[in-house]
Amino acid sequence: MSRPVLIMDFDDVLAETRAPKLDALRTAFAFDGVVIDDDFLDTICLGVSIPAAVRGVYRQANVPADETMIELATLRADRAFAATTQHGILLAPGAADFVRNASAQVRLAIVTSARRRDVEALLELAGLRDAFECVLTADDRTGFEPSPESYDAALFRLAHGESIRAGGETAIVASLNAAAAARAAQLTVVVVGPVSPTVAFAGDGYMATLEGVAVADAVRFSRRARAT
Repeated sequence: MSRPVLIMDFDDVLAETRAPKLDALRTAFAFDGVVIDDDFLDTICLGVSIPAAVRGVYRQANVPADETMIELATLRADRAFAATTQHGILLAPGAADFVRNASAQVRLAIVTSARRRDVEALLELAGLRDAFECVLTADDRTGFEPSPESYDAALFRLAHGESIRAGGETAIVASLNAAAAARAAQLTVVVVGPVSPTVAFAGDGYMATLEGVAVADAVRFSRRARAT
């Protein structure tokens, strides 16, 4: 009997990355005199890689930017993010216990816009690397973001080990862009975390936290979401 598939984002689902990422982007754009507020950053920058976020901000702020400007802003943001997180990234509340319990009941994968170095470092430190059959990061992306590309690739890889139950794939995300990409890949989308109402309603369902959530309840929750 095949097990359900659960694909989790890293950013703000497994790890608390929103604040350091937004601070890094503010630092990068301050150099160009571009000031961006939280709502703008949440909509444009979360759920996509830093290079895609940089392009999105320049585009939405109507700032003419050539490839050199984009590369330099990306470099500044990467360096600022690394400086902010040099002592580590915090796990999201309840994430470790949820993953440990889930690994015995569902097939787990990660699809994220975070850098592989950050994802692998946290998973190794938390002892969670072996829980995930597949990890796809910003380093594996090749096209436009947000896109279902990485979700499709994760499902393709998982299919080699065991048949995937039709309609049994769920993505847990925490941003508008990640929700859009997962929905485009025809996954059931569950939003988690202290997000705005706009983000909470972007999925098929919402959970305030993973803390204390039983895996079976999360799977049933996603099934109810599909049925409504």
